[in-house]
Amino acid sequence: MPIGAFNFGFFSGCRCCLLQYCKDYKYPKSNGKLINQQFISFTLKKESLIMRHIKKISAIGLGMIALITMSWKPVPPPHAPGAVTITAVYDFSTFPNVTGTFTTSGALNISGTTTMDISLNVNGIRGHCVVVLTTPDGTITIHQECVFATNPPQGRWEIVSGTGAYANLKGNGSLTMPPNTEAMTGVIR
Repeated sequence: MPIGAFNFGFFSGCRCCLLQYCKDYKYPKSNGKLINQQFISFTLKKESLIMRHIKKISAIGLGMIALITMSWKPVPPPHAPGAVTITAVYDFSTFPNVTGTFTTSGALNISGTTTMDISLNVNGIRGHCVVVLTTPDGTITIHQECVFATNPPQGRWEIVSGTGAYANLKGNGSLTMPPNTEAMTGVIR
C-alpha cells in the first residue's frame, strides 16, 4: 500500500480517493452540503494517528533488535583445548556404585567430587563405567571402557556430556587403574 494510503475495511486507497468516495457514495450531498464532513475529518485524523503509532512501535522494535544483536557475545569456554590429566580416587566399599574426589591438570584445572557406576561383563574381564565429575560450575560425564586382564587394568575414556561451564566440553584418552584410582590422560577440546 503506498504512503498516505488507507484501509478502512470498506475502502482502500489514498486520501483524495477517500474524500471522493465519501462525497459520492457514503455520504451523498444534501442541499449542496456534505452530510458528515466531521466523520471524514475524524477518520483521516484517526488514520494519521494510527500510522504515527505504527511508526513509533516499529522504530522501538528495530532498536531493541539492534541492541540485542549488538550486545550478544559468545561465552568463552572456561578451558583451552589441549592435554589433560584427570585423577580420581574412589572408596570401593560401596562397589559397584562408588564415590570419591578428583583433580585435573593441564588444559583444565578443576577439582571436586565424583561418582562412578561400574558394570562388568559375565566373567569380570571387561567393564563399562559411567563417571560423573561434579564442581560448583557444572558436571562432566565420562564413559569408560576397561579391561581387567592387565595389571594394572587399563582402558579408554570419553567425555559424553556436561552441564554449566562444561556443556560443550569434549575429550577422550586412555586410562590406567592403580588401586582405588582412575588415572586418565588425554585431550580436551
